[in-house]
Amino acid sequence: MIKEALRIREKRGKYRNTAFLVEGPHLLDTAISSPHAVIKRVFFTGDFGGRGEGQQLLRRIVQKGDAGDPGRGEREAVLLEVPEALLSLLADTETPQGIVALVSYPVAALGDIAFRDAPFLVVCDGIRDPGNLGTIIRAADAAGADGVVVLPGSCDAFMPKTVRATAGSLFSLPVVHSAPGALADYCESAGIALVVADVRAAMPVYAFDFVRPVAVAFGNEAHGPGKELIARATERVKIPIIGKAESLNVAMSATVCLYEAVRQRRFSGG
Repeated sequence: MIKEALRIREKRGKYRNTAFLVEGPHLLDTAISSPHAVIKRVFFTGDFGGRGEGQQLLRRIVQKGDAGDPGRGEREAVLLEVPEALLSLLADTETPQGIVALVSYPVAALGDIAFRDAPFLVVCDGIRDPGNLGTIIRAADAAGADGVVVLPGSCDAFMPKTVRATAGSLFSLPVVHSAPGALADYCESAGIALVVADVRAAMPVYAFDFVRPVAVAFGNEAHGPGKELIARATERVKIPIIGKAESLNVAMSATVCLYEAVRQRRFSGG
């Protein structure tokens, strides 16, 4: 089981994006709270299992399995106490927190996204750095987005570094994989404006109407958004650079743009 978990961590396993490793009590706590995440196996050290907070977390994991739907493959997780040396093999951090779990999370399609109000999607086009991708997913969750769409060329949204960078937000909203053309077709048919953040754009982000249904896309750290996405975009927007900085980090740019959408939707009568 440890060998299989290692293969899954390194994406050599058969599960690919439908199963991945979650490390640490905080991320596991958010997975427990998610109605979509299924905790399959839990590896923990004797020290972690002997502490009060560790015992409480393990009980919650068992309770989540007891309340699951067997038809969806949800059942009580397998709990395995392992030596610290073996847990260190599974952990991706230098100082493991005593618990690592194998979690399954369904990969949604564009049509599966449930919109609460006016549709609000975040698109990641060729985001290669796991920290950036995870932070954008976290910002999308904080800003109340309905989902995150990951386009080809982006890093794996379910790799350990990305999962940690989401700080648990990965379990709060659907993460969908799509091709640029399929996304553009979907937005067109659903009446969703596809807006691309592009440093070469003429329109400042503050002039764009984010109150309407919108999918806002952020491109590769070095090269910006792809040509196909730009060609199909409803509009391109930029964040004005007033000082001498050449540019902003893509995750920082995403946060600025998403919170301009929040400002318009929540605090300006929109």
